[in-house]
Amino acid sequence: MEDRQPNGRISYRFWQRGGGFDSNLTEPKAVCETVDYIHANPVRRELCIRPVDWTWSSAIEMESPGTGVLSLDLDSFPRT
Repeated sequence: MEDRQPNGRISYRFWQRGGGFDSNLTEPKAVCETVDYIHANPVRRELCIRPVDWTWSSAIEMESPGTGVLSLDLDSFPRT
């Protein structure tokens, strides 16, 4: 991505300039809450009504294993 900096210099980056936010998820509850938050993104953007209505969401596979576009290793998903 081309990034034109305030001083006019152009850089090419994979990530956007600026600080980011990351965290390590170590507790099952935090993992589940984060996955739910991500599943809700297309709903918040009004792209669909429910997370499972978004074709590329793993919410479909989590709700009905074997029916989604994305396959998941649900055995490794933490249980709360």
